[in-house]
Amino acid sequence: MVSGAEGFSPIAGFQQTGLVLDIALTSRCPLHCRYCSVERMPLEELDETQWKRVVSSFARLRPVELISLEGGEPLARPDLPAILAAGLGSARWVKIVTSGVLPLRSLPDHLLLHPRFFFEVSLDGPPEVHNFLRDGSWEKAWGFLRAGLNRGIRMRFRSVLSRHNLSIYEGWLKVLDEELRAQEQKVGFSIDTIIAPEAMGNEGGGLSRLGLRYYSTQGLLPSPGEMGELFRALRGHRFHNLVLLQTEPLRGCGAARGGVISFDPGGIFSFCCEAPRGVGSIRHISPEDCLCLLDTQILSRPCKGCPYFSTKQCNGCLTGQKCGMVKYWGLKDCQTLLGSTIQNDRLVRRNRGISPAV
Repeated sequence: MVSGAEGFSPIAGFQQTGLVLDIALTSRCPLHCRYCSVERMPLEELDETQWKRVVSSFARLRPVELISLEGGEPLARPDLPAILAAGLGSARWVKIVTSGVLPLRSLPDHLLLHPRFFFEVSLDGPPEVHNFLRDGSWEKAWGFLRAGLNRGIRMRFRSVLSRHNLSIYEGWLKVLDEELRAQEQKVGFSIDTIIAPEAMGNEGGGLSRLGLRYYSTQGLLPSPGEMGELFRALRGHRFHNLVLLQTEPLRGCGAARGGVISFDPGGIFSFCCEAPRGVGSIRHISPEDCLCLLDTQILSRPCKGCPYFSTKQCNGCLTGQKCGMVKYWGLKDCQTLLGSTIQNDRLVRRNRGISPAV
């Protein structure tokens, strides 16, 4: 069982230097979350054998720091145990990103208790807020997290922040920390801002892939200054059992460090998990050529000369949009965006009348 902050690797804190394979196994999910960015569309999914071949092929060419198995809801795949086992044989760390609404029993103990595996559960706030945002799933998600901790499985959670939960988030974490105090295991958490799909519409390559689900974000995004203020408060708080696992206040995907290859369920890939356009298909492009394309894009980014990148205040972004926030706020570039998280916030806040769901 993991105990203490030392139980979390650098990858859990978004400081990776190796390759990340971000694999959406399916678009299927039993929930209809209010701001889910995954488009619901039927498509032919790569099967177990194909995914095993993909992960092993990349691992032979380059060290794979993390394989992230996502969806939709990855626990909806009956062949998930075999794919997870293949991932553990190919990467330093493997995580499953889940809503927590499907049972743990679909995975065997030898995989769940593997020292290089962890779950990342979506939790957005106290029950009334989480239920408003995530289709009434609080009881199951919280039960999933607690059940995992009780069994000694490495668990963490991620929260997506918007106007609906920004003002109550820090206070909720303090309550949650007390509720988890009896646990022997530390619980890592990270924060994202809600993405702006309309600002990401043309990002990626020339192929259609499992696209973004469009919803109105007018007034929903916390401003960069607000995110910076919250991030500093969370870093300064002395939690008992919670551990903040990131070094930047916005989204820390690490795309410009070791590189991220994001696959949709049919094998179309991009180098940004939120890009609705694909660069190629792993059915038709070799892993070697895929890595060449990735390296070319990383070298074309200005990250290496960015002061925020060098001081780990930003882990890089292949689109330069930081999930649409640059365009949403009408800013020049991502450096300007990061700068506004540490300066006085002068951006015009939209629709201040939108209140939390409580």
